[in-house]
Amino acid sequence: MKKLLTVAAVLASVLGARAQAPEPAGLVVGLGNFFSPIVSDLDKAIAFYRDGLGLDIQGAPANADQNPALRNMFGLPDAQLRWAVGRPPAMRTGVEIVEVKKAESRPIERRIQDPGAFTLILIVRELDPILARLKTMGAPVVTTGGAPVDVPFGGKARGVVVKDPDGHFVELVQPPPGEAPAPGAANIISVRVRLTVEDAGQTMRQYQQLGLAGTMNVMFESSAPVLKMFGLKAEAQYRVAAMDVPNGPKLEFIDFKGVDRRTVRANIQDPGSTRMQLQVRDVDAVIESLKAAGGAVVSTGGSTVALPGRGGATTKVAIVRDANNLFLVLIQAAPAPARTP
Repeated sequence: MKKLLTVAAVLASVLGARAQAPEPAGLVVGLGNFFSPIVSDLDKAIAFYRDGLGLDIQGAPANADQNPALRNMFGLPDAQLRWAVGRPPAMRTGVEIVEVKKAESRPIERRIQDPGAFTLILIVRELDPILARLKTMGAPVVTTGGAPVDVPFGGKARGVVVKDPDGHFVELVQPPPGEAPAPGAANIISVRVRLTVEDAGQTMRQYQQLGLAGTMNVMFESSAPVLKMFGLKAEAQYRVAAMDVPNGPKLEFIDFKGVDRRTVRANIQDPGSTRMQLQVRDVDAVIESLKAAGGAVVSTGGSTVALPGRGGATTKVAIVRDANNLFLVLIQAAPAPARTP
């Protein structure tokens, strides 16, 4: 029998101790920047993620003006790309914010229950200072009543969902008080991501084909506090699959019933679209698996691109839109160095 998994249980696992991870055996071997929102105004988005959420963003934004291979990876050879990376303090991976100009686009509007909606989840020590900053900046609060609600999280926790300037969802969860943090400890404890999908079970099986392991609740459930946090009516129901990504945060898939849903198809350059990076063992094999499940390559030529790196090296990459309109940046990992006898 599959393990029953509630949203509360998914959240509670964030702070659990993890054993040393074995060497990944599947096609996916790791995760890059775990959340990459496509935005209409990079400077405005930087302010949200840096000044509002408290991510570290250093240096000036980068661009692809002199990097045609990178533009081809996006399938946008004539576009103008700018980006900046924000990281939670003391964390290696982070949010890669991308602005696309000189490409035909349209803003995408999704509700949290709509397939393709993407949520960045931050577990924090103190929720109120972040929310106060975001409200001052005019960030929309999705949670019913516009304020944090009590949610189950190993006791009485507090949670709220807001939106960034381009409609990407950000969930803030403050767990019950535990041990006092060390002086100067970062406010952000951990991070995970959640994609709303058409069918969580089917999507889980698709990603299991890539070597990811996970569990899900096989029955739909309804939790009034969680639904209130999502800004949904009490009669809605949901179920969650939680996938373990090697060397990365958990990737969750959620689907809903008992509530109106609509599928909004989008292009990678549309503000409101989302990318996520996966480091893979064999990019061609991953492409074929995703295509078999309804995905499509968006990179120029419908194939892989050789992305130049340092010292003349190249990296084999491609961007694939999966069946739920998440854009996956596939990066073929370099082979492990041969061991000397």
